[in-house]
Amino acid sequence: MSRRLVIRGGRVVTPGGVLRTDIEVAGERVAALGARGGRHADVIDAKGCYVLPGGIDPHTHLLADVAAGTRSAAFGGTTTALCFTNPRRGESAPNAVIRARRQVEGHAAIDVDLHAIIGNPGRVTTADLEHLKRLHVRAVKLFLAFPEQGLMATDGCLYEVLRASARLGFLLKVHCENGSVIEALVADFLARGRRGPAYFAYSRPPDVEDEAIGRTLSIARLAGAPVYITHMTTSGGIERLRAARAGGQVAHSEVCLHHLLLDASLYRGRRAARFLVAPPLRARKHVDALWSAVADGTVDTIASDHSQLRYQPPPSDDFTGLPYGFAGVELRLPLLLSEGLRRGIPIERIAHLASTRPAQVFGLFPRKGVIRAGADADLVVWDPRPQWKVKASELHDGVGASPYAGMTVQGAIRFVFSRGRLVVASGDLVGSPTSGRCLIKAPA
Repeated sequence: MSRRLVIRGGRVVTPGGVLRTDIEVAGERVAALGARGGRHADVIDAKGCYVLPGGIDPHTHLLADVAAGTRSAAFGGTTTALCFTNPRRGESAPNAVIRARRQVEGHAAIDVDLHAIIGNPGRVTTADLEHLKRLHVRAVKLFLAFPEQGLMATDGCLYEVLRASARLGFLLKVHCENGSVIEALVADFLARGRRGPAYFAYSRPPDVEDEAIGRTLSIARLAGAPVYITHMTTSGGIERLRAARAGGQVAHSEVCLHHLLLDASLYRGRRAARFLVAPPLRARKHVDALWSAVADGTVDTIASDHSQLRYQPPPSDDFTGLPYGFAGVELRLPLLLSEGLRRGIPIERIAHLASTRPAQVFGLFPRKGVIRAGADADLVVWDPRPQWKVKASELHDGVGASPYAGMTVQGAIRFVFSRGRLVVASGDLVGSPTSGRCLIKAPA
């Protein structure tokens, strides 16, 4: 008889509320809530702790170092990462997925699902999109910015891919910034001698995001397709999304941790270059609007947008040559719990944002994202009592820097289970560090 696991005495966070109950795990799945086990059971003492569904990070870039990125995720209570592919020059979106699957298999500490980036939108074909569907890709990403990287899609391309998404059954994720206007703003700043790092952010003001969100929602309505807006940062974008939903559209919203915890005042100091990210950090009024949207249900998911390797543009002597992007997968759940609870967000709502809703939106529910019989035993035992400070040197991503360094965190992760397998215990990685799975399977 195989041994069973019982997580005993914790406060279990479920969609219906917090239950004081035990969890029995058999193999990779939750067997029952309220079970007591028997002499064949191993017992984890969760007294004084909450037990949450394993985190699902809906927006990561891990392929630069899958082992380090997924190890970091595990320490932070994320048991499933939705990771973007990284097409090489001239590589089709399907071939990038196939290559990424090889990078993940045998190297990941947690489960990884792959979302396809269309790296050359001017050449994407119906055959490419149909191939992605055969690869069981659940989501595809288009950019409305970054013409300098060849990523910026035309409105016609956006419409056609949205139409295909409705027909083929994948969800389109859109990076909403007006790349043409950003190009013009960059040129204007440089012509006026404005070359410092803060002008990276100032060349991407809220209006370029608001316009792109409104345009994307209008085109999605014309295409008759649902759409997912990545890393929303502005009050105007939130209002456009609410209006679209009020009109009957299916539109999903994602907010990133750094846009909730950091603000544009950081661009006024000498360390501005450390905080460059696209879209950039916003003024406090936008941060407050995002928290309101988190609390009232407008926001669907909270992501890290973890960059295992910051993007490095071609070198230059101005802000256009500076690297940008943040590592954050390890701190997404701990900081969200710490700050969310401090702001009065119920822990059930935090679990919904960090796990349940991403699973629902991206087709992983109810196998993942919830604690109930039959679900994968992706579980996090979180102790609300300890307090600690973020030190970049103590994180496990190998990046060596963190925008959250120095922040105080309330609560600490004690145990993390991935499909019933103990992966983190009291600050140590245990078991095999490469037993995660790639959720994109080869087509039959």
